[in-house]
Amino acid sequence: MSSGSDRKQTVGAFGMLTWDQLLRVETFPRAGSYQVVQQSSEQSGGTTGNMSVALARLGVDVSIASRVGDDQTGDQIIADLQSEGCITDHVLKEPDVPTDQGVIIVSGTGADADRTILWKQGARLKHGDFLPIEKFFAMDLVIVDVDDPRLRLLLLDLPMHVSPRTRIFGTMTFLAELESHQALELALRHDYLCGNMAELMHATETDNAPAAIERFQREMVLSQVRFALISDGARGCTIVERESVRHVPAFPVLVQDPTGAGDAFAAGAAYAIMQYWDIDRTAQFANAMGALATREFGARSALPTLSEVQDLLSHSPAGSTDASNQPDN
Repeated sequence: MSSGSDRKQTVGAFGMLTWDQLLRVETFPRAGSYQVVQQSSEQSGGTTGNMSVALARLGVDVSIASRVGDDQTGDQIIADLQSEGCITDHVLKEPDVPTDQGVIIVSGTGADADRTILWKQGARLKHGDFLPIEKFFAMDLVIVDVDDPRLRLLLLDLPMHVSPRTRIFGTMTFLAELESHQALELALRHDYLCGNMAELMHATETDNAPAAIERFQREMVLSQVRFALISDGARGCTIVERESVRHVPAFPVLVQDPTGAGDAFAAGAAYAIMQYWDIDRTAQFANAMGALATREFGARSALPTLSEVQDLLSHSPAGSTDASNQPDN
């Protein structure tokens, strides 16, 4: 769909919903030591949930297929998504299974800001679950963000058989948990890919960024992937195409909490893809989304509106592509 249409764009997202407990400390504790908790919060999260809310705030109609536990936190996750305008008809409750949970330790601010996640796995999509394939595959973009490799392979293989025009946008978050060869094989089946450099190095079995990019470019030649956007945090991101690599600098912001910045970055890329923008503008928009998401405590607290992103893009000198500034080892 072109950006000139009045019809709202639609996204079908398969993935993960989590209930998060966030704890802010001054510095991450050493083994055997302690840190005083300066701030705490409990809120809805999960990579797919955060991306979906980010897209909804940009004006996209987002439908989610996921699972939560049949418990109070599962109810709250669904209510929070609905309050943001997300469609939760296919977010189902799993009986006798707790809702997926995360404990996120946020330490430092500014350039030293970081976060560590402790994951207590609970209800989530798995191979064999009923999925709204026909409905979701008719949407403008499909996001695949599941951790079950068999389910992911199924979702990635289906379009060529049932819906060749379907466009698949994938994140690399859960691919990093697989063996490298399996992670690479699945990564190459998406139309568009978003991840970070550590995830790309894992998938390509390399130990530095240039080698990872070179290996991935070779593998892209006969693959589904049109391009990959690889986030590098405060440095910006790298555009990886079959025959070119370009660095796009980050936007300067005072980072309060990097939690969810990668999800916002991915949502920005997905939104730009639906506008049919060129790859450089797509990367700049994704960087702006990721930067603005770090302004407050919590993954969703600072997710921006479209006008906020446009304002940052129009007033900041950062974000232009630089082919000479390649990632270091």
